[in-house]
Amino acid sequence: MSTPTASNGGTPNENMESGVEKMSTKVEKISLKEKISYSFGDLASNFVWGMTTSYLLFFYTDVFGITAAAVGTLFLITRVFDALNDPVMGILIDKTKSKHGKARPYLLYLPIPFAILSVLTFITPGFSDSGKLVYAYVIYLLLGMIYTAINIPYGALMSMMTRDSNEKSQLGSFRMMGLATGSILVSALTLPLVNLFGGGNQQVGFPITMAVFSAVGVVLFYITFKYCKERYSEQEDPNNKIKVTKSIGNLFKNKPWTIIATSSIIQFLRIGAMFGVLIYFVTYVLDQPALVPLYLTLANVANFAGGAIAPPILKRLKNRNGSLVVLAIALALFILLIFLENSSIFLFASVFFLANTLIGVSGSANFALLADTVDYQEWKFGQRTEGLLYSAYSFATKFGIAIGSAFIAYALGWAGYNPAAITGEAVSMIRVLMYAGPILFTLLQVIVLVFYKLDNNHAQIVKELNERNVNTAV
Repeated sequence: MSTPTASNGGTPNENMESGVEKMSTKVEKISLKEKISYSFGDLASNFVWGMTTSYLLFFYTDVFGITAAAVGTLFLITRVFDALNDPVMGILIDKTKSKHGKARPYLLYLPIPFAILSVLTFITPGFSDSGKLVYAYVIYLLLGMIYTAINIPYGALMSMMTRDSNEKSQLGSFRMMGLATGSILVSALTLPLVNLFGGGNQQVGFPITMAVFSAVGVVLFYITFKYCKERYSEQEDPNNKIKVTKSIGNLFKNKPWTIIATSSIIQFLRIGAMFGVLIYFVTYVLDQPALVPLYLTLANVANFAGGAIAPPILKRLKNRNGSLVVLAIALALFILLIFLENSSIFLFASVFFLANTLIGVSGSANFALLADTVDYQEWKFGQRTEGLLYSAYSFATKFGIAIGSAFIAYALGWAGYNPAAITGEAVSMIRVLMYAGPILFTLLQVIVLVFYKLDNNHAQIVKELNERNVNTAV
């Protein structure tokens, strides 16, 4: 087994300067500054993720000018192809050696290309219909690839920062709050900024708005790079290399990881379905188009609130049990929404907010549970392979969001959705999608998480790993 060490092999002082520290058996508490800096990575990512999740389907159908069915196929093909790149990126991370570590270099070099492609995604070229479709495929595919190359290292970084489950829970909480903050800002500011910059022309307003979001995102990624440290970053032993095929085989023998990956697919199916249809639901079912920014903001503020209240809940109940409890309550609230559609706006919005707050708690737990599976991988098979584990998780989430978003687009197309002539069939389909998706996927996630058992023995696994590494060092 290769010993977890600093990635750059330098002296302790050199490692401290580069943000990579040698491993110690003593659990090091993560400072508040570092936790906030880590959250900035997801804040930056979600200036783009929030835009694509909440607005891209609407942008493509109502601004860019392609049909809902064509968008469904675009989402499905590009995101599944993009997801296939994830394991390659994970392997690349595990083989990366630099003075900045294994994950951090990608946060230094890729933010600017990511920003450029983000803006290009929301540009409407003066092409023919077929030309627009080709443009959308190429740019969206490239955006997905660069997102993979920056987001997988960011996600893998958490398991390199600490082994302590409580610290991971707090990092997961901060990450959820960063995610939610980015989505809140996108939800609350996008349409007002589009109107401001475009003067009523959304084809002008959308790319300028995305340029503003992207510029801020570049700065936030650099803060994450500067202040987050890799403490448990494994350097590959040239005398004990494990083949990629064997690493992938071991991955699927990691039962806790397979459970979390499956849960994540379901989680992102729910996200793709709910956020994909929400703008249509508020506009055509609730008949309150002016409240679209409010509902999108509410959903994301709820996720922020969930991340904020997650640490004490998860510390008391542990990550798996806490997630099960909040998901079960959220399921009941999603069902309750069906009966509140014709009630007051305040009551419907309040229940919607509370359900998504509980989903935010579960999301925080999911990040911590995933990081724990890295420790299990090292304990079971002798290698941490953070990049591969997180990339395969990322594949699961992208597959989920691709299927969820594509399904919404296909369903709208099947119901004859046309923004110029809304039919009763289209409205009925939007209503069914809004309620059925969250209910079904939340129930499935509860069922899957019942089988996760690592919470019960993770502390013992970390103890054995620390003892093993002390013996190796001696």
